[in-house]
Amino acid sequence: MRFSSQCFLAVMLLLCGGVFSACSHYRLGSGGNLPFRTIYIAPVENAANIPQGAAIFSAQLRDGFVRDGRLSVVNSAAAADVTLTVTLERYTRNMTTSRADDSGLARKFDLTVLAVCTLQGANDGKVYFEKRPVSSTRQIFTTPTFDARQSDQLQAEYNAMPLLASSLANGVTHAVLDVW
Repeated sequence: MRFSSQCFLAVMLLLCGGVFSACSHYRLGSGGNLPFRTIYIAPVENAANIPQGAAIFSAQLRDGFVRDGRLSVVNSAAAADVTLTVTLERYTRNMTTSRADDSGLARKFDLTVLAVCTLQGANDGKVYFEKRPVSSTRQIFTTPTFDARQSDQLQAEYNAMPLLASSLANGVTHAVLDVW
């Protein structure tokens, strides 16, 4: 009986040791090291003609990099290791659901913005990626008003624009920071 209790104790010690050592090398975050430490984000170019688009998307983009914290965002290309340029190429609005009272009027839209991004070394001119497409889609809902000819589509689009910009900024941030 004594032999079996010693074997049980030895097996339990080995099991506990294995469990505790299995997680000893865990590190939070991505394991990739970026070849740069600072980034300059050029003002977003608005080829898609989104009203106030450049300002909204530029602010969300800078905020995304600041929140992540892996790179320092600087205010000039001369002080940066890399420069990121983003151009809003296309903005589309697709009707996905029509209203029950009039099938010719929309109830729900998909708003999609497509941007192309270029990441280039500020000092050496090395191109990390060029014209990489990043897109984001958000849905908006319209509600009928008392006047059947009008809806709140414009207001819904206006309200969704910061969410669309945040989603696009998240995609651009991942394109830059993920190990390619």
